[in-house]
Amino acid sequence: MTVRLKPAKVFYAKWFIRIRWTAIALLVLSTIIVHNLLHISIQFKQIYLASGLLFAINLLHTFLVRRTIVLGGNRMIKRIIMQIHLQIILDLIILTFILHYSGGIENPFVIFFFIHIIIASSIFSTFSTYIHTVVAFLLLAALSWLEYSGTIAHYPLDGFVDPGLYQNGFYIIGAGLIFIITAILIIRLTQMIISRAIRVEEAYVQTNLELEEKDKLQSKYVMRVTHDIKGHLAAIISNLRVVQAKIVGDLNPKQEDLINRSYNRGESLTKFVTDLLSLHRKRLRQEPEFEEIRIQEIADKVINLAKTLIREKSLELRHHVDERLPSFLGHPLTIEELLYNLLTNAIKYTPEDGLIDFSITRSGHQIKIVVNDTGQGIPEEEIPQIFNEFYRASNIKKKIRGGTGLGLSIVKQIVDNHKGQVMVTSEIGKGSTFIVTLPIRKINPVV
Repeated sequence: MTVRLKPAKVFYAKWFIRIRWTAIALLVLSTIIVHNLLHISIQFKQIYLASGLLFAINLLHTFLVRRTIVLGGNRMIKRIIMQIHLQIILDLIILTFILHYSGGIENPFVIFFFIHIIIASSIFSTFSTYIHTVVAFLLLAALSWLEYSGTIAHYPLDGFVDPGLYQNGFYIIGAGLIFIITAILIIRLTQMIISRAIRVEEAYVQTNLELEEKDKLQSKYVMRVTHDIKGHLAAIISNLRVVQAKIVGDLNPKQEDLINRSYNRGESLTKFVTDLLSLHRKRLRQEPEFEEIRIQEIADKVINLAKTLIREKSLELRHHVDERLPSFLGHPLTIEELLYNLLTNAIKYTPEDGLIDFSITRSGHQIKIVVNDTGQGIPEEEIPQIFNEFYRASNIKKKIRGGTGLGLSIVKQIVDNHKGQVMVTSEIGKGSTFIVTLPIRKINPVV
């Protein structure tokens, strides 16, 4: 028997239980309204009895499902499937009982049989659904025949419909045919919709897996290539440094200028390759090993590293790191890279004699990192794109050279890995503010 029920989706059984609680409440409420407010003739005592029985059965079903889940094992899913089968059959029997005491085939709530057919179609195979449909039809046909033949009493809905319909053979046969045709259409449509949805979902999952695999292969290839390039660049820069230091002989002004320019370009290219390697390592790793860290110590290290760049551009750096910040769960190397990229990004795009504010404080259950500069700012419409790889804002492309376009994409990836958030506000000609929040998470102690 083919069923669309997976171990991860025992959800169906719980979902069916919740639907039944709703149905019981609506049954009791509608009985009160019909009997007490509308004064339509129904056997309300028997219907309340059926409601109580349905309540007890649902309690039992809840207990059985929970017990089955707790016990687990290889047969867990089969047991849950059998419980749902049994529950649908019991529901159909109780529904037939309720219809008998509230007008029989004259009761428009006969359509409730179709609800169980739809539920069965969404969970079980076509064959199993047809079995439930046959059971529903036989129960309804038996009720109609027994009332028509006078074998059991008929309880009409006086004041609501024509009380003689149950004795109209043409109406009963016609209603039976309509029931069969409608049930078949419901099953076919439901199965068709679900099958198509499953095929689309499978194709989507497969495409995602293929894209992820291609992305990993591409990242590995880029890492190999950039690693080789970095090795060659290191050799070139090392040679240039020897020439630059005049170890192999003096240089005339033109030669020295060319060597210095080549060296600077080599350093920029090395930084680009290093950023590219870092980005792809993070993409391949995805989940770095976290540990308890103190961000104050990392921030001090980053500030000291950035001081040389600050002095070169005659910038003013105001910094405040709250010493009372608690330790939290993070990856120390990537947090250092996060702070360094944020700070050097502000330095790079702030003109000489500008101001940079750098602070790390606590905000509720989060670490709040704020970097504010008096740089050129970012066009408002381009802010959503600045975390894309290789993206540089249109207003700085010509004015500032040497940027790799990878620093902020690395920042975003690190923040995402730490389950944090990054926000940006900016105004052209006045500067930008980057705000990063990281959750204060702790390692659960081993008991």
